[in-house]
Amino acid sequence: MPTYLHCGPPLALAAMLGRRRVSTGLLLAGVAASIVPDIDMLNVWYAGVRYNTLLGHRGLTHSIGFAVALGLLAALAARRCGWQRGIAFLFVALSTVSHPVLDLLTDRGIGTALFYPLTEQRVSLPWRPLPLTAAGLFGAARFWLECAWIGLPLLAFAAFGAALRRWCDRIRPADRRVPARAYAD
Repeated sequence: MPTYLHCGPPLALAAMLGRRRVSTGLLLAGVAASIVPDIDMLNVWYAGVRYNTLLGHRGLTHSIGFAVALGLLAALAARRCGWQRGIAFLFVALSTVSHPVLDLLTDRGIGTALFYPLTEQRVSLPWRPLPLTAAGLFGAARFWLECAWIGLPLLAFAAFGAALRRWCDRIRPADRRVPARAYAD
């Protein structure tokens, strides 16, 4: 889906988790991961791959399997990049899978191979609140529809998550260990 807000989910998730858990580098990796599924269009445009095949649009790169693979790559790069391995895996995998989930909200398309490699069958949602047919692929009408159906819910999710994180950080008991300097005398 040519959307303005594919980068919204990683931004909202990073706001929820906070800078201590999601560094700028990991945030950029998540934003890139949220956009990279559309790389499959290069196969369609330049390699002559049919649109509705596994290597075509909304096929392999729009699957949970692809998201897990990118998450594993992030986990492998975590030590070198200074990220926590588990957070890097989850952040990048969730950022990647957010792309096909947002694509499922549009009224156009052939569905996504979301559950590949378990099945190549494409899925669609019965409820598709983003009417691309009337709004066009780009422009003001499309932008405002995405703000209403994607942006506002993500903003609420980020605000609630950040408030919850701050609240949990405040009630977390302080570290009760005695500093090593106390025993130095």
